[in-house]
Amino acid sequence: MELHDACLRGDATNMEMQLKNGVGVDETNSDGWTSLLVAAQHGHDVMVKFLLRYGANVDARTPNGSTPLKLATNGGYLAIVRLLLDAGANVEIEGYDGYTPLHLASKNGHTSVVKLLLDYKPLVDVPSRDGITALGFACVLGDLDSVAALLDSGATVNVVDNDGWSPLMAAALNGHQAVVRLLLTWGADINAKGPRQATALRIAAEKGHLEIVQDLLDDGAWMDEPSDDGTTPLYIAAKQGYGEIVQLLINRGADSNRQSQTGCTPLIMAAMYNHVEPLRILLDNGAGVDLEDIGGWTVLSMAYFSGYPELVHLILERRPASMIDPAAVSQIRVQCRNKQRFLQHTTR
Repeated sequence: MELHDACLRGDATNMEMQLKNGVGVDETNSDGWTSLLVAAQHGHDVMVKFLLRYGANVDARTPNGSTPLKLATNGGYLAIVRLLLDAGANVEIEGYDGYTPLHLASKNGHTSVVKLLLDYKPLVDVPSRDGITALGFACVLGDLDSVAALLDSGATVNVVDNDGWSPLMAAALNGHQAVVRLLLTWGADINAKGPRQATALRIAAEKGHLEIVQDLLDDGAWMDEPSDDGTTPLYIAAKQGYGEIVQLLINRGADSNRQSQTGCTPLIMAAMYNHVEPLRILLDNGAGVDLEDIGGWTVLSMAYFSGYPELVHLILERRPASMIDPAAVSQIRVQCRNKQRFLQHTTR
């Protein structure tokens, strides 16, 4: 239709001529879209203004349930969003995908649109189909201004999505330190547990976000709280090779000998993954070298079997002379040969 084509092109002159000649302002094209939907989708604010003046349905919907407001919000078209809201657009309509305009503005980082929508008092804690609120989306992106605006408008700081992620966990996962700090000032539950019973501290430690780990510890995070497999933030930092985080946690008093459900210690994990610096830090701070996992593996036997001579040397250099007793070394060699034969047998 010519009216829709004019809206698509942003041809205001042709559009006004069509309307004056009696073309229905809410007629739909072959795709089921009104002209206002087309203009909003493509960011043509002048066209939107004309169409609203001619009485276009401000809450018309596409076949998938999107309104002009939702389309404009998704695109970040602030001027169009303002025109539609001033014309009485419903700020709560979700669309068939379950996203409200506020969800989309937060999800896409359109901070100015978020703030404008909030002026019209939408329900800020409405979840999407996957349970994520506008605050959750903003925390994933690290959009500090949107997070602040949402909190000021009453967003629940400890709301969780369908998978158990809180806004604090999302911010910690993605390394958004300023957002983490803001959430903490608003009373975020620092020791809440999410997927696999992981805390925000565990999540930040696993991703190597040193400054966030520091902030969480400063705010009282439980440093030895285990996840569902019994592993702690120190364990996961050693496994990932984050020496600075290992040192920080030890300085704060983390238990370097706490064992996982399989009996592994942070020291054994550092040896398994050939992380020299975490292993050195753990040894220098008294981590137990004689602790065994459920398979009977110590840090020395793990380093030896894994073929890491630098680690073997480091362990022997820093630990008691009893560890280099010939009988003990012989036992380690036998253990490694036995495990090698087992692995060869089970992988045939």
